[in-house]
Amino acid sequence: MFLKSFVELGPNILLYTPPEHQVGQLIILCTWMGAADKHIAKYADIYRQKAPGAKILLLKSVVGSMISSYAIQRRAMRPAQQAVCQLLQEHYGLQRGGAGSNEEPRVLLHMMSNGGANSATNLLVDLEARLGTPLPVVGLICDSTPNASSWKKTCHAFMYSFPCGFPINLVTTAFVYATITLLYAWIAMGNEAPEDYWRRSVLNEKLVHCRKVCYVASKIDKMTDWRDVVSHAAEARKRGWVTKEVIVDDTPHCNHISKHEKVYVKVVSDVWEGRSLQPSLQT
Repeated sequence: MFLKSFVELGPNILLYTPPEHQVGQLIILCTWMGAADKHIAKYADIYRQKAPGAKILLLKSVVGSMISSYAIQRRAMRPAQQAVCQLLQEHYGLQRGGAGSNEEPRVLLHMMSNGGANSATNLLVDLEARLGTPLPVVGLICDSTPNASSWKKTCHAFMYSFPCGFPINLVTTAFVYATITLLYAWIAMGNEAPEDYWRRSVLNEKLVHCRKVCYVASKIDKMTDWRDVVSHAAEARKRGWVTKEVIVDDTPHCNHISKHEKVYVKVVSDVWEGRSLQPSLQT
């Protein structure tokens, strides 16, 4: 499996460095909560082929991290932050004390589902605190994300990552409902819902320097409402971003490459290569 080539930097944070790495090239791949390595490898392999000179920074999402405080989650991103900072230092020549490059680095941020949006947000916030500037990226890819906030949608998101067989489903259901109820009690006290925080953060110009984003979603996705994705795309366009939505009607959550691999790979390639995004597509 291709993931065996990754080096673990910290819990659920891994880095792949290609044999002929191009300085300043990086893919940040933020996967969905509980994603199995065999599924993650499919996406990592796409980037290995389409961006052969780029490092791949893999941020896995697990249930434990999703229910921790934001401060704990951001501290957990420290190994990823250091990897990104090292890449930027190499690109700009700061370690050598030279003039460095006048060009922006080529960084692509790819997030999947709520778990991916959460990992991406924590990394961006931690990087901004370290650098004092937004992370320059060539584009964002949002796969089955971002969702809008509601008690029901949050419960669905967490249940998706747990086993559904009897009798363990009784225990997990009780745990999820109790956890989400506590979360929404906290929100009712005037705090921001996590989904709203993610939706706001990925378009925050203080965190990310980018004007291009492509969304992929499915109308039969039982976890992420495709209309939430489209509404976020509309907000991005309103802010002046170049956007594209690929909305399909026949694939499950975070599994669009199962039936639309060519379309998915073209999205990845277009964003990475900086090509103009074609009009939004619905199939």
